[in-house]
This record gives sequence, structure tokens and C-alpha cells, in this order.
Amino acid sequence: MGSSTSKPETKVFTPDTPIDFSATFLSQLETSPESDFSRAQYTEKYIQDRVAVELARLEKETIKNFKNTTEKALLKADKEDTKLSVAAANEKITNLTDLLKKNAVLAQVVIPPTVQEARESVVKCLKDNQGRSLNCWDEVETFKQLVKEL
Repeated sequence: MGSSTSKPETKVFTPDTPIDFSATFLSQLETSPESDFSRAQYTEKYIQDRVAVELARLEKETIKNFKNTTEKALLKADKEDTKLSVAAANEKITNLTDLLKKNAVLAQVVIPPTVQEARESVVKCLKDNQGRSLNCWDEVETFKQLVKEL
């Protein structure tokens, strides 16, 4: 304790080969306003600017692709009908809405009453036996078997 000094020590390394720098170069380095911190700040700012430019480019490209896609979906006209009207656009929107509703109905899964009852029995058993889920082994196996049969 206290055997080493608390002041930072300056280490000087002497190269094996002689290195000579001109006096003007050394004075320029000493009087340079840039430090490691300022160079790091310049580098960080440069990176942030490049990222901002790239994000702006990607945003413009995405907006352009989105507009093209929506225009193609809404304005896709039959070969013989090239004029666009509000009524035609509304009809196409209505058709797309109906198609989405039909797809939503098709995506719904109809659960048979036996599976629903088995599910409810598992939930009831787990609620009744909180902390002892192994007591509901039979109900879980029945439920799993009914689900496999779907």
C-alpha cells in the first residue's frame, strides 16, 4: 500500500531505426486544432450523414414501390376499358373488400364441440389444481388426441 506513485507515468519508446521528422511537420502536429476526440466526432457525424442519406433513399424507394403496387392493384383495368372513373374505382375497391372478407371467413377455424369441451375441461382442471398440473394428465391427453384427429 502506497509503494507505487499515483501520478501517471510517461512511457518513452525508442525505435531501433532512426526516425526524422521535419520541424515544420512536428510544429504542424503540435498546433493542429484536431484531437482524437474531434476526429472521432467528425467520423461519427460523417457516418450519421451517410446513414441519413441512405435511409432517405430507401424511404423514397419504398414509397415509390408502394405507390406503384397500389396503383396497379386499383387501376388494373380490363384491356378494352382503359378509362378510369370514380364508379369503376369504387367498384374495384368493393370487389377487393368482398374478397378480403371471404378470405377472412375461410381463414377462420371451426372447432368441433368435442374439442371445445376437452379444452374447457383442461382449463378447469388446471384452475382447480393450481401448482399440481400433473393431476390433469388425463384431460390433457384426451385434448391432445382430439386435436390430432382434426
